[in-house]
Amino acid sequence: MRVERFAARGFRNLQPFELVVDARFIVFRGDNAEGKTNTLEALWLAATLRGLRSRQHRDLIGWDQDQATVVVDVRHEGLVRRHRVELGGGQRRVLLDGKAPSELTDYFESIRAIAFTPDDAAIVSGEPGRRRAWLDRAAFTATPGHLDVVRLYKRALNQKSALLRADRVDPAVLDVLDHSLAQHGARLAQRRGEVLDELSPHIAKLYREISGGDEVALRYRTTAKGASEAERKDALLAKLIEARPREVQRQTTLVGPQLDDIEVQLDGRAARMTGSRGQVRSLVLSLKLGELVAARARGQTPLFLLDDLSSELDRSRTEQLVQHLSALEAQVFVTTTDPGHLMGLPPGETRVVTVSGGVLGDTSP
Repeated sequence: MRVERFAARGFRNLQPFELVVDARFIVFRGDNAEGKTNTLEALWLAATLRGLRSRQHRDLIGWDQDQATVVVDVRHEGLVRRHRVELGGGQRRVLLDGKAPSELTDYFESIRAIAFTPDDAAIVSGEPGRRRAWLDRAAFTATPGHLDVVRLYKRALNQKSALLRADRVDPAVLDVLDHSLAQHGARLAQRRGEVLDELSPHIAKLYREISGGDEVALRYRTTAKGASEAERKDALLAKLIEARPREVQRQTTLVGPQLDDIEVQLDGRAARMTGSRGQVRSLVLSLKLGELVAARARGQTPLFLLDDLSSELDRSRTEQLVQHLSALEAQVFVTTTDPGHLMGLPPGETRVVTVSGGVLGDTSP
């Protein structure tokens, strides 16, 4: 996947721009609060249909604007596809080559991205929800259809939550919902487990190379246990039935993949509790690069976005990162206040774009 053209209008503080992308490494350079991250977020929106820092689409529209539009042309498997996202009036409109795709999975076949941001340390050190979100995002990058798996489970979960809050809980309806949750939850847990098994060897190898030591282990902790989706369904249904009296009493769900966790260990100890700041940064970098390595092995190399790199990694880790990215042949978009951290980028494949007051300036080699 290679971006050839990138344009936006009405997006956050950015002035309208159209950027012809003629390099593999694009560096957005400027002082803080000038719009570098907003530029990266516009690209992320086109690749994921989500904000990089906000879930509210209104936050992505400039304060004096009624609508925001992002257009990205991507060359994929010999074809150039145009991805367009329009936000406004409380609505989101998605177009592929000028037409609304019949399925969102069609839209994502030719554009996907992995992002590394200052907030990502929370994947290791934060609450389980951050790790679940990372794993679901990695599963989506591998197979866009994972989005439907998550949606079906959340729909069943929301239906059950609403029933538990009702004045009267019908046991027959609860039976139906628990069977639906077991079915969709087992599929979700199975997919998460498969993706983590695929990523784990890459992540462990990358961490050893980046840190120079320590063994990394990742384990998926779930109530939907089993070697197959059918076994997971049976295990989850049994747990749901067991927890039913407590769920009815508390009027909330207490069992299911929405409570799962990914345990990240360094030399047999929980990294969340014992990892130093440097170890956590190296771990998160390994998680994200592991996604990229696995994607390339599948033959689908997504875009790689790095925000505020100079504040997140020291020069040693940055050099390791640059080496890996160069070898993986991904197209990379970086924001930084200090391009000196990126001196190792190949000169003939790197462009620097200045960002000042929301204006993208001339590019330079």
